[in-house]
Amino acid sequence: MKAANRDFTRAVNQFNILNSIREAGRISRVEIAARTGQSPASVTNITADMIREGLIREEECGCKPRRGRRRIMLTLDPEAAHVVGVKISAFQISFAVVDFVGGVKSSLTMPIRVSERREETVADFIEDGVRHCVEDARLRMDDISGCGVAISGFVDSASADCLWTPLKKGRTRIRDLVAERLSVDVYLENDANSVTVASQWFGQGKGIDNFLVVTVEHGVGMGIVVDGKLYRGATGIGAEFGHVVLVPDGLPCRCGKRGCIEAYACDGCILRRAKEMFSRRRGPVPDLETLTIEDVTELARAGDPGLRKLFREGGAILGQGIAGLIQIFNPERIIVTGEGVRAGDLVFGPMRKAVKKFLNREQFEATEIVVQEWGDDDWARGAAGFVLSELYKSPLDKIHRAG
Repeated sequence: MKAANRDFTRAVNQFNILNSIREAGRISRVEIAARTGQSPASVTNITADMIREGLIREEECGCKPRRGRRRIMLTLDPEAAHVVGVKISAFQISFAVVDFVGGVKSSLTMPIRVSERREETVADFIEDGVRHCVEDARLRMDDISGCGVAISGFVDSASADCLWTPLKKGRTRIRDLVAERLSVDVYLENDANSVTVASQWFGQGKGIDNFLVVTVEHGVGMGIVVDGKLYRGATGIGAEFGHVVLVPDGLPCRCGKRGCIEAYACDGCILRRAKEMFSRRRGPVPDLETLTIEDVTELARAGDPGLRKLFREGGAILGQGIAGLIQIFNPERIIVTGEGVRAGDLVFGPMRKAVKKFLNREQFEATEIVVQEWGDDDWARGAAGFVLSELYKSPLDKIHRAG
């Protein structure tokens, strides 16, 4: 066998072993060989290299054997590598430093109206945020193996090109600007895809080969995993679930069309419609200049009938769209997440009702719908998780180059 072929085969075997350890948490060499189909000798040799390089470590099994020595288990070393995730939103940029197993070491959120700033200024903010987070995690930039930047819109991750984003007119150079400032590998990815990869590797999608993630925040996004792989579409800009038109000639959407799912179900559109509704009301109303989606949600929970109707309509449209996804993909699980989950049953009661209405019983029962609680650093952690997934493919090269 040629040297190049041997190196490629070893890299594939290494990834499969590393992935098996990640999925299991703790696993023996014998179990790895059974899972991957590799010979025990190959597993022993490759894991010995990984231990020597600090990627994995040995631990004794906690259970007491009937005879002989305790089994030696293998687990990932969280300190093997660190990456940074950055999420660019309409009104803030969030950051997270994440270790080799997806644990958040530090996080930060910086308020900034991104669309009102020059790209160079946004890149400066990102540099400051990353360096602050790295220092807060008691690390150096030399310890960082990569940076993931997540942004809403059409992102061709292969070329690191954002073809369209609602946050800026025209194409964005943000990846190149950040890479120049940080001098590390920078990956640009659609925000929903980033969260999907993080779900697959560390969250509700772990161990599931066919699932979808629907994100609800200022917009509505989606990520698709089919047969264990992230599906992007022919040109890398697929899965734009939020811009599927369900209401012909309906409400205007920020993408330029009318009647999109996002025009009814996302935080931004619910807030806009709430302000329009209050502007037509007589009597005391909230200050429309300072009104937030959090305020609107609390007023709806308190019983405001007009606001409750907005959330109900958004949930019903979202559910109709999800029913369509179930019929097309037949996924094992759909994970609904994002800041929008704060609305709870205001949205997800009508959503589940609509899903059931638009499916037959067999389709409805085949898919589990999970509404995942959302943390402030989850977007940035998702961007970091995408970098980790890249890192696992060739860890020795990328981690050592960073160090």
